[in-house]
Amino acid sequence: MSKGLGSTKPLTYLALAALTAAILQVALGGVVRVTGSGLGCPDWPLCDGRIIPIFERAPLVEFSHRVVASIVGLLTLAVAVLAVRRYRGEAWIEWPSLAAVILVLTASLLGAVVVWTELAWWVRLAHLAIAEGVVACMVVVTLAAWRRGAPDGARPSGGWTGALMLGSVASTFLVILWGSYMVGYGAGFSCGTWPLCRGSLLPEGAVYAINMGHRFSSAAAGAILLGAAAMALRRGAGVPGLGLAAWAALAALLGQMLLGAWTVWAGFTMEIRAAHLAGATLLWAAAVALATMYRAPRIQPRVEAAP
Repeated sequence: MSKGLGSTKPLTYLALAALTAAILQVALGGVVRVTGSGLGCPDWPLCDGRIIPIFERAPLVEFSHRVVASIVGLLTLAVAVLAVRRYRGEAWIEWPSLAAVILVLTASLLGAVVVWTELAWWVRLAHLAIAEGVVACMVVVTLAAWRRGAPDGARPSGGWTGALMLGSVASTFLVILWGSYMVGYGAGFSCGTWPLCRGSLLPEGAVYAINMGHRFSSAAAGAILLGAAAMALRRGAGVPGLGLAAWAALAALLGQMLLGAWTVWAGFTMEIRAAHLAGATLLWAAAVALATMYRAPRIQPRVEAAP
């Protein structure tokens, strides 16, 4: 009896739900940060000694972040159980699923450390990096499950294509971490104009250099992602879904560029800053999706002999 493509639908939908929850969790983490609600629940796992927090903004924002984190944990665990039971040995499904569970557990511990250290910037940086890792794992599992069992197409040729794909993933991740470091250092509001900072590309002062470094690294990462998407569109016609992933990456890149400029032009309002942080995660997911569509093989279902 053959396990056909339809048998992957439960895993695909479950992984997609976990991916959506993981992106929402990171976005809520941005809301927690820009609203100054990080210590809205000054203890952990309770919120100021309560299971249900008081109805004030800071405790509710922080508590909602914790609730979504719990949902992410349950969904990723369900994905891992299903992957191990039904897709053992299929590395593009099994290993990211298991890695996501480990990352979620680590993130929950770091979430507690963030509170205990009263929002130490380096702990928040590590917490964000792990949360983005969960997003990446769920992107891989979702797409690998969706692609499973369909005929494989001819991938784009040329060594530069693979390098651009991996480079776009790595550079996007580094830009996100740089942005978190910039905010933690206190340089987030230092450059009140865009694209120049105080009328210069290289203003003097550490806070200005850190801020402009984030802009330069964003431009470099954008150029790499643009090249990867262009290569996918030019040479990837034989891989169904690769072109769609490339257009999604380009749309996310354009949206994030506009949000970055708008953040400065709007005077660093909380709403735009939160949207900019959420957009960074969507861009990260798009970059991982593009690389996955290029690199992941189309796994053929195992055929089991009928008794």
